[in-house]
Amino acid sequence: MRKTKEEAQQTRCNLLVAALTVLYHRGVAHTSLDEIAKAAGVTRGALYWHFKNKEDLFDALFQVHFANIEHQLDQALQSKCTDNPLSLVHEGILNHFKRLSHDPNLKKFSTILHLRCEQTDENRNIIHLIQKYHQVWDQHLLAIFEESKQRGVLPKNLNSQLALLSLTATLHGLTVKWLSATEPFDLQKYAPTLIDICFENLKSSPFLRDAHD
Repeated sequence: MRKTKEEAQQTRCNLLVAALTVLYHRGVAHTSLDEIAKAAGVTRGALYWHFKNKEDLFDALFQVHFANIEHQLDQALQSKCTDNPLSLVHEGILNHFKRLSHDPNLKKFSTILHLRCEQTDENRNIIHLIQKYHQVWDQHLLAIFEESKQRGVLPKNLNSQLALLSLTATLHGLTVKWLSATEPFDLQKYAPTLIDICFENLKSSPFLRDAHD
């Protein structure tokens, strides 16, 4: 029984590796489950034993490659042992971009996510899945901003919604710029400075304050 479980786990890992490669080269809309099964060296039935559809497989990839940042957000949201939950978010984002610059698999999945997930009817379930993750992360960040305001880490008149848009737009833009650059730049060199600027703006920029203050 133990060997069977180990074999099943290995098959699942092989499918995820194959899916990452095929999706990266062909894009989400042009990739079939048959192609992924063939690339993994398994039958279509074996694939369906692990994943019920392409959305389910994509969700598994999402969880694998973004588990660290999700854990950091959860930790910051639930932590009662630190006076500065925002510092945990800052650290998590810095670590994510460090991984992105060095981990080819994370780079592949980020490329799929940002550049090769076509906005088509066929992809609508996967697009909804991505939106769901973004909504959860946004809600976590808003809650962390509010908690940070209560603890005096951020100004009480910070417009949390505007702060969220400022931070996420910068991080998204930096990611897409790096992934799509025809002349690659050193992400690890520039990302920490840009991230530090974002977090400093949360604390000090008058443009992120409530309009009536």
